[in-house]
Amino acid sequence: MLKKLIIAHIFLALIRIFYVLSGHIDLSTEEAQYWLWSKHLDWSYYSKPPLIAYMNALSTSILGDTEIGVRINAILIGFVLAMLVFVFTKYLFKDEKMALFSSFFIYGFYTYDFASIIFLTDTPLVLFWVLTSFYFYRSIEENRKKDWSLTGVYAGLGFLSKYSMVFFLPVALIYSFFRKREIFKEKWFYISILIASLFTLPVIIWNFQHDFVTFKHVGHLEGANIKEVTFSKSLQQMGDYIAGQIAINSIFLFPFVIYAFYRGFRDRKDNRIFYLWIPAVFVFLVFLYISHKKRVEANWPAFAYLTFYILVYFYIHTKRWFRSAFILFTLSLFTVITLFYTPILDKIGAGNLLPPKKDPTKRLVGWKALGKKVTEIRQSLGTDKNFIFSHSYHIASEMAFYVKGHPKTYCINLGRRMNQFDLWDSIKKFEGKKGYYGIYVSDKPIDKRVLKGFEKLEKSYVFPVIYRGEVVRTHYIYVLKNLIHIKEEKIRSF
Repeated sequence: MLKKLIIAHIFLALIRIFYVLSGHIDLSTEEAQYWLWSKHLDWSYYSKPPLIAYMNALSTSILGDTEIGVRINAILIGFVLAMLVFVFTKYLFKDEKMALFSSFFIYGFYTYDFASIIFLTDTPLVLFWVLTSFYFYRSIEENRKKDWSLTGVYAGLGFLSKYSMVFFLPVALIYSFFRKREIFKEKWFYISILIASLFTLPVIIWNFQHDFVTFKHVGHLEGANIKEVTFSKSLQQMGDYIAGQIAINSIFLFPFVIYAFYRGFRDRKDNRIFYLWIPAVFVFLVFLYISHKKRVEANWPAFAYLTFYILVYFYIHTKRWFRSAFILFTLSLFTVITLFYTPILDKIGAGNLLPPKKDPTKRLVGWKALGKKVTEIRQSLGTDKNFIFSHSYHIASEMAFYVKGHPKTYCINLGRRMNQFDLWDSIKKFEGKKGYYGIYVSDKPIDKRVLKGFEKLEKSYVFPVIYRGEVVRTHYIYVLKNLIHIKEEKIRSF
C-alpha cells in the first residue's frame, strides 16, 4: 500500500510541476522578494528569518532563476506533507486505511494546496510544524533521546522559516501540563528546548547589528503600537478574520471542521484527540484576540491547521460519513482548481461568479509581461548607464526577477514602512552622475518628488495588465535622466 501511496502523491506533485511550467501565473510579489533575498544571503532579513532565502539559493542553483526553480520547494514540501500526514495518522490511530485517505483528504483544503504551489515562508513553517508535532508526541510517548533531539532541531528550523513557530512552545506546555506532567522532570525535554533555542542565534545576531528592526516590525504586526480601536472597527476586524478562516478551510468542508472543533473538545480525554485539537484552537484564539486590535491576514494561523485536518478526517472515518465527505471534497477540490485557473469559469459561462477585477489570481499575472516591456525600454536606451527603481518593494522585486539579466533594482521611500531594500544600496549612489537613466515603475502616476528629482523626463508609458479579457491592473513606466536628488520620507521600521 505504501508504494502505491507514494506513486499517487508523486503523480499529483507532477501535476503541480506541469501547472507551474505552463506559465499561467507569475511569481507572487512575496515569492519574488524571497528569491531576491537568495541573491543577498545573510544571517536574517528585515521581516522574516533566513531559511527561505537559502532554500531558494539551493533550488535556483540547480533549476535556474525560473518560476519552477523557486516553486519546486513548495511542490516537494507539499509531497512530504502528504506523506507525513499518512505517517502521523497511522502512528496515532494504528489504522493504515484511515491514514491513507487522510493523506488525500488534505487536498481539499485551500491552505494546503496554496502552500504546495506558492513558495512563501508559510510552506517550510508548516513542514517543520508538522515534523515538530510528530516528534514531540513520539518523545513524550516513548521518551527516546533521538526523538527529543529531532524535536529541537525541527522546532529550530521552523523558527528559521517563520517566527510563528514560537507558538509551538505554549502549545507543548499546555498539552504536557494537562496530559504528561512527568515530562517536566525529564531533562531531555529541556535539552530539546535548548537545541531549538540555538537556531535563534543567527536572527538575534543579525538584529543586534540592525537595531532590532525585526522585533519592531513583528510588534507592529501584532498591533503593539495601536492604542485604541473603536468597538465597531474591532467587531468588523474580528468578523473579517473569522470569515477568512472559513474561506481558507473550504466552505464545503467547513461543517466537518466545525464538528471536529466541537467534538474534539468533548473527546479531550483521549490524548491523541486533545493533541491534534489544542494547537489549532490555541493559535486560532490568539489571532482572534489580535484581530480585535488590527487586521489579521487569513493565512496567519493556517500553519497550525494541517494536523487538525487529521482530526477532521478521523471523525469522518469513525462516523462513516464517506458519501457526504466525498461529495463535499469533490466540490472543494473543484473550487481549488478553479482558483488556480479562473479562466475555466469563462469557458463554462460562469465568469460572473468571479469577475476579473475581483479575481485574486489577478495579482499573480502580468509581471512577466511588464518585465518584458521594461527590458525593451532598457535596451532601447542604447546604454548600460541605467537603473530600475520603484516606490514599492513588490514591483522592485518583480522587476529584479522578470527584467532580462535580473538587474539590481531599488526601492525609494515615498511614505511607507521599512523593508529589506532599505538595508541595501539606494539610488543615492547615482546622484550627480551624468548620462544615467532612471527607469521608474509604479502602479500610479509619477509622484512630483520623483519628477523633480531628475533633470529631465525622457519618456512615459502606460502598461495595462489584461487578464480574462479585462484590464485588472495598470502600471506606469517613466524614463528619467540625470538623478539630482529625490526627497524621500524618513525610514520607519513599523
